[in-house]
Amino acid sequence: MKRVLLSAAVAAAISVPALAAPKVNDEASLMQAIAEANNNSEKSRIVFRRGAHIQLSAPVIYTGSQPLTLIGNGAIVDGTYAGSFELDEDLTAVTEEGTLVFNTAGDLTIKNLSITNSATRGLVVNIPENAEGHDMTVRLHKVSVTDSALYGVHIDDNADEFDDGTAGSDIGVELIIRNSEFTGNGTGAIDFDGVRVDERGLGDIHAEIINTHIDGNGGDGIELDEGGDGDVDATMINVTLNGNGFYNEEDLDDGFDIDEADAGDLEVTLIKVQINDNMDEGLDFDEAGEGDLNMMLRRVDASNNKDEAIKADEEDAGDLEATLKKVVVNNSGDDGIQLTELGDGEIDAKFNKVISVNNAKYGIKAEQWVVEDEPTPAETAGTIKSRHVYLDGNEKGDELKVNNVVVN
Repeated sequence: MKRVLLSAAVAAAISVPALAAPKVNDEASLMQAIAEANNNSEKSRIVFRRGAHIQLSAPVIYTGSQPLTLIGNGAIVDGTYAGSFELDEDLTAVTEEGTLVFNTAGDLTIKNLSITNSATRGLVVNIPENAEGHDMTVRLHKVSVTDSALYGVHIDDNADEFDDGTAGSDIGVELIIRNSEFTGNGTGAIDFDGVRVDERGLGDIHAEIINTHIDGNGGDGIELDEGGDGDVDATMINVTLNGNGFYNEEDLDDGFDIDEADAGDLEVTLIKVQINDNMDEGLDFDEAGEGDLNMMLRRVDASNNKDEAIKADEEDAGDLEATLKKVVVNNSGDDGIQLTELGDGEIDAKFNKVISVNNAKYGIKAEQWVVEDEPTPAETAGTIKSRHVYLDGNEKGDELKVNNVVVN
């Protein structure tokens, strides 16, 4: 009889559900949830109360090493009073603060959460310099970061306080964004973007952005900056990159800026992307050091950008390969489409159903040099395969402008 009762008691204990963690609904409960995650490696999930509006008085800082998921349930985190920065004489700012700060190499997932009115940066991920192992993955789904004074999103694998040099961790960054919005950021100091990834040391940048708006940011809409050995691989599908780069009138910024330096390739695929009304280039892709630049654009519209609409530069050893199909460029302040290969390497471009009209210089320019302005070509000519290309109203003429490139 005693054994039966004991078994029943054990069964009853097993059947009692564990108490769920309370949902975050204010600053105190958010700070408490983050503190628990910092001190308990088994805590990997924080859930917000549906529709909660949380006004912060200080930055929220995560220092755990485990992967962490934030389920926002439509909550809004307001960073108006979460941190501060000071401007120097040239309107630049350096700060370690942000509204939500994650000092970790553990994967981060955020769903259905808004971050608004940040006094400094909105969402910050600082990767420790000693991080090793698998790449850091940041997943953002239905995330809105709006009206930050500095960066909207900053993923930082640069050990230098001023983002100089090449010191960083041995891991790379994987950024996955779906159904999100990054608008109105970077309006408090120069050179702060809607989304910024700084990757140094070893490691790559892999970015996949789908069904997302990156519009109206004071610096670049998005910048991927890879400054050590490693590749940049970026894909966008159904994305807008409109109206960015207006804050610093002396050095205006782009819709989408990629810089890849040292050894590594730059590969970018854009499908169904709008790139309009940016104050410098619409697309500004630069690959330097050993490595190729591969660009595939399909169903891309780029109008009213103040400099080139589409600019791709490959420097040093490596080729520039570009495939453009169903691309429309209109009313650029410089060339509509500009491809430049400088150093050892060739241009291999394919244009199919491309329209480039009413640009301030050429509709399409492709130049290949070992040394710029060399009097005689020093390498095999590059190639452009052109089909259904329409150039009209371009102020420097409506023929393809080429140097050491053969058009077929």
